[in-house]
Formats: sequence, C-alpha cells, structure tokens
Amino acid sequence: MDRRRIEIRARSIAESAAGPLGLKVIDAEFVRDSGYWYLRVYIDKPGGVAIDDCADLSTAIGAELDRQDFIPESYILEVSSSGEKPIRRDEEYDEFRGRWALINTYTEINGCKRFEGRLMGMVGDSVTMQVDGKTIEIPRRRISAARLAVPLKEVCGDESE
Repeated sequence: MDRRRIEIRARSIAESAAGPLGLKVIDAEFVRDSGYWYLRVYIDKPGGVAIDDCADLSTAIGAELDRQDFIPESYILEVSSSGEKPIRRDEEYDEFRGRWALINTYTEINGCKRFEGRLMGMVGDSVTMQVDGKTIEIPRRRISAARLAVPLKEVCGDESE
C-alpha cells in the first residue's frame, strides 16, 4: 500500500474516533524520519488541544489501526496539536489563514530565507504573510518548507535586531 493510501485510510479512522471526543483532525501523514516510520495525526479543537486529548485519541485510533492492520511497516503513532504541522498542500495556506507560520525559502527574498509571521493566504501563485507589521509575498515555487508554528518572536523583518 502506498503512503498516500495509508494517510487517507488512517485519517478516516482518526476522524471517526475524533468526533465523539470533540476533536477535529487537521491532517495525517505517514513519513520516514531518522530511519523510522511515523504515522502523525494532527488535531485541533476550540479552546486548544490538551495532552489528554492527544492521549485519548491515540488510544482510540491505535486500537483500530491494530485491528485493521493495513500498514505493512512498523511505525510510531504520534497524535499532536496542529501547532507545528507541516503545510503540505497549497490550499492549506488559505485554510490556516490567520495562524502563525514559519516559511523557509530556497533563495533570499528581501535579504531573508526564513520568515515567521501570520499567514494571510494565497494571492495568485504567492503566499502572503504579515511579518512584523509588513505584508510579504513569497512565490510558492521558492518555498522549501512551511509549517504552522507557535509564535515566539519575529525571525525576519524585526527592526529591533
């Protein structure tokens, strides 16, 4: 079974278990990292996700994943809040509008390759962010990695540095 099919089936299982717990599944990814396979499920709920929410959903979906046994590789199941979720699809830039994000680029834009700020969505073929009160457009083709983030401080564009 290919990775995408595993992700779709695992997400379906997670969504079935998440509803009764008052949780929303944001994404599921099946990735190889440091020699291990991980099934990562990202969740959200109004008011924020607590560690108990992650544990409860992990228990519920872990049992169902074991029962269905459709993933051929050994893997580690991780359930976490969407706080540091990778942005994998263009439509997620609009879906997560207003959320804090970290974007890295292949080449410099305005002297920076790392941008941290509030996502404003897609405009044409560019991602728009608010960084230190300034609107920045980042061409999608120049983005090497993007993820939701927990705001700590502005990385690029902070004039106090």
